[in-house]
Formats: sequence, C-alpha cells, structure tokens
Amino acid sequence: MRQHASLSEPRPVFTAPISTLIALDRKSGIPLYRQICQSLREAILSGELAEGARLPTERALASELGINRTTVMNAYNELASEGLIEGHVGRGTLVRRNHYSYDVDAYEPETASWLLGLPAGEREALGPDAHLLSELASMSDRKEIISLAPGTPATDLLPAEMLRSVFADELLDARQTALGYCPVEGLQSLRRNIAGRMRARGVVVDTPHILILSGSTQGIGLVGRFLLNPGDEVVVEVPTYLGAIQTFRALNARVIGVPTDNEGMRVDLLESILARHRPRLIYTQPTFQNPTGAVMSQERRRRLLLLARRYQTPILEDDPYGEIYFEGKQPQPLKAMDSGGQVIYLSTYSKTLAPGLRVAWLAAPEPMIERLTLHKQVFDLNTNALGQWAVSEVLRRGLLDDHLGMLRQVYRRKRDLMLAAIAGYWPREVRVNAPVGGFHLWCRLPGDVRARALLREVAGEWVAFVIGEPFHVDGGGQQNLRLSFAFPEERHIEEGIKRIGSAIKRLQSRRNTRKEQGKQPVEHIPMV
Repeated sequence: MRQHASLSEPRPVFTAPISTLIALDRKSGIPLYRQICQSLREAILSGELAEGARLPTERALASELGINRTTVMNAYNELASEGLIEGHVGRGTLVRRNHYSYDVDAYEPETASWLLGLPAGEREALGPDAHLLSELASMSDRKEIISLAPGTPATDLLPAEMLRSVFADELLDARQTALGYCPVEGLQSLRRNIAGRMRARGVVVDTPHILILSGSTQGIGLVGRFLLNPGDEVVVEVPTYLGAIQTFRALNARVIGVPTDNEGMRVDLLESILARHRPRLIYTQPTFQNPTGAVMSQERRRRLLLLARRYQTPILEDDPYGEIYFEGKQPQPLKAMDSGGQVIYLSTYSKTLAPGLRVAWLAAPEPMIERLTLHKQVFDLNTNALGQWAVSEVLRRGLLDDHLGMLRQVYRRKRDLMLAAIAGYWPREVRVNAPVGGFHLWCRLPGDVRARALLREVAGEWVAFVIGEPFHVDGGGQQNLRLSFAFPEERHIEEGIKRIGSAIKRLQSRRNTRKEQGKQPVEHIPMV
C-alpha cells in the first residue's frame, strides 16, 4: 500500500531554471513550439511544476533556449488554451491548478466561509470578476456616472406604453393565465408564437421544441447541468460572454478557449481541440457576439457543424442580439443550417423588449426539452407567468416587429455617434470594430496602455466601461475594453468618449516621459 506524506509536509518546489525541463530536438519533424508545449505539459501534469509556479517571460525563455520569441509565445498560447497556465497582470504567467489528477499528498482540508456562503475554493473558481455582472446591473441606477458598460437596452426604449396598452386591454380577462401558475415548460401560446417566429427565420421547430426560461443564463446553466459532470471540458470563444464563463466554472467544468477574429470563432483551430480533449459542449455566439460584435462567416458555420457532427459534440448557440441588425438582411441562426440536431438554440427578450420581463427560451429536440423541463422544475417551477403572458400578447398582436424596427434605427444612430466620437477624440492607434448589429464596440488600446489603468484613470471623471480580461479564459484581454452604445443617452456618448480619449492620451504621455527619463545619460562629475 502506498505510504502518503504527512498533510503538513510541504510540497517540493522546482527551483532550477525552467529551461532545464525542455529538451529540444531541432532535427525532429515536430515543431519546436510543440516540443516546448509537451515538455511543460508533462512537468505540470506530473506535479514537477506546481500550481502557482511562475514561468519565464516569453523573451527570457526564448533567450535561454536560443530560439525565436514567437515560438515560445505559440507554446504558451497552446498551454493556456488547455487551461494549464494563465497570465496575471503584475505577476506574470503562472501554472494553474492541476485538474487532471488528484494528489492526496497535496490535500488540505477545505476552509468554509459561512459568512460568504461559499467555500473559498469555489469562490476562486468563479474568477476575480465574479461580481461584475451584478455590478453592471446596479450601475444603471447611478445617475452621476456616464456608463458605457451595461449590456442592457436604453431606459427610454423600454416599451412601457406598449405594455400598458396590453395590460389595460387584456389583463382582466386573462387574470388566470397571466397571474396564476403555468406549465414548467412555459405558456403554450408563447411557445407556439416563438416557434412560428423561428420558422420564419429558417429554423425547423414546433411548439414541443421550445422551453421557456427565466433569462438566458438559466438556459446555459440548465444545459450545463444536463450535459456536464465536474471536470468535463467546454469549448468557448475567446473572448466570450462573461456569464457563460462564470456559469460553466460554477459547474466545475474546465473551460477551453478558441481565439476569434473578425469572422468569429477560429474554427480552423477547433478540430485539434475536439480530437485531443473530446469536450462535452461547444458554446458560441455566432451572431453579433458579445463582446466583439463579430458575425461568424457562413463557411465557418458550415465547418463548425461538420466538426460537431464528426466528433458528436453538441453546440449551444446563444443568440441574444440576432434581431438587432443595422445593415443588409437579418442573419439566420446557426441552427437554421443544422440538419443533424447538433445545435441547442438559446435566445431572450431581455435585449429586444425588457430584461425585467425575465423571458428567454431554448429550442432543442423534443426528447431533450422533456429532460430539461424535469431539470428546470427542481430549481424554477414557473418562469414569470405575467412576463410570459405579456410577451405572448405582444407577439399575438404583431407589435414586436415595429418595435424592433425602431430599435434598429436608434441603436444604429448611437453606434455611429460613438464611432464618430472615437475617431475625433481618441488616438489613431486604438483599434475599434464597427459591428453591424448588437450592443457593443470592442476596442484594443495602443502600445502598452492597459485597460485596468485606463479605467482607474477615468473613474475620477465619472465614466465607466468594462475591461477585457473577464471575457477571456486564457489570461488575455489586458489591452481590450468593451463599450456599450445601446444603454447610454445620446447626449452622454460623445462626452464619455471624449473623457476616455483624454485619459488615454494622459497615460501615453506619462509612459513616454518615463521612457525618456530612462534614456537620460548619467552626468559624470569630473574628479578634482
């Protein structure tokens, strides 16, 4: 029987240079970055490199190994995508917790915090920005702040008049339906109306394929509980929706990131992940992605469906912004191309009507809807009946399309206003997308300017935005920020952008001054 070390006995710490763990064979046909990746992976999985161990910078390791820095960068990116390492501002690149094996020698009793209601390890699993979503929700009440952060509809566009008319005309006659209990799977009339609208967008579904939810995040959680066991792997885009990252991590899933570009997920990088990891789920926002606003190209959508079918991996398509488009034709959902039943479709009325209604829905094969309904009733016996009835009446009366037409005009004007202000007030080196739908701009700051530093700089001027790091699972995003053009009033957009632009220029000026001071020659005083 194996003898285990004392629980109080310290773990051995690797003190030699990290480069001694890497043996490169330059005559091998295996690329050097893969050799580095394999050596470090083995050291991490064996415990030789413990959790929290700091890796050398890309430049330092490249110098020690006598190779190009890009080679080391590619190896680090590969390890980050596997969840083995992550970058931290001010701390460097660190080895993450070993999820692959359980080392009883390293066991330490868990210390529970009754005050916070979560064991410390679980709080850490949710990430350093676990409270960000609730903070964004509350920020809309702070009238003194010019907030470009919340991904919510503008207050003045919430359809209060429309809903007042619906309630005044119909609520008395519909009090049992609107104010009583309703089926766990949702009101039949609402499910029927949603199925009809989805068929108009090219998705072959009927009423039994629709499950009504209390918001999109509930749908992510339900699908996650249904498909995932602790330790299972989920593929997401990088960057991606913060709420999805937090939900999967709360379920103790390992989240693997696939980079994105202007055409959405880099599907060319996905197959190796599917072959190596066999993840249980792919989560994607192919249309007006949050936070980048990207739309996945048709070719990538076809390739994604092909890979999902080949590796028998279901796809959760999250589509909150699909009906908020500004140019051309409305994009079809990914599910409209799905002939094999691989795609679970998720959407919400929080962006198009009102988040307070708490009405979203999920479309999937009927057997899965039946199983998910059983899961749902454990946590949420009834989605808000009044909200369901109100949405159903809006759809029945044909009121939504005119409302959507108005939203598209207003949000397009706000987007253009924000882009024009950025062009006028920000340094030209800032890179900004120009989305054709959705709520957000995704920006990359120039040089070595970091989004956290910028947020601190503008906080004193009562401006808020969201930094890029929480949208990443690989430690990236330090130079990115997300701006919402949907929420702020038009009169605040230009002023907010102007203040951020001034702050960027101040940060650049300080850094340039420090660099110049660092280049100053030392004055030599002659000896007498």
